[in-house]
Amino acid sequence: MDIKKIGITGVIGFVSTAVMGGINTVLYYQKHMTGVANKFPGIVQFPPDVASAMIGMVVYVFVMAIIYDKMGVSGLENGAITGAWFGSAKWFFFNTQMAAVMPEVWGDWNYIAIDIVLTAVMYGVSGAAMGWSLERFKS
Repeated sequence: MDIKKIGITGVIGFVSTAVMGGINTVLYYQKHMTGVANKFPGIVQFPPDVASAMIGMVVYVFVMAIIYDKMGVSGLENGAITGAWFGSAKWFFFNTQMAAVMPEVWGDWNYIAIDIVLTAVMYGVSGAAMGWSLERFKS
């Protein structure tokens, strides 16, 4: 495994995911999650604990950099497509699991549908950036 390639791709993935996540939070999640936190104080915290969220994101993007590299993801288009379906599948799974165990808190299917679309865009951009980076390291 090329540590330099994975490291640079991971950093690029982290930055692009953080930027897109920040934009999505301001445009949509902030209002929605504030409402959920107000409705369920002590259960939902907003704003979230950023430190634990960042740790999770760092691990995720570096694992995805390794997976994308092993899959042969290369270039903007290929990265965007791969990122969009990986991200939307991940969050579809997470949202449906949370809706199953906390239907009063997480069972808003309109939110879930919007979240899937927003995460597809967010991870599509991140995947494009990571695909671009991986393409730069081709021999």
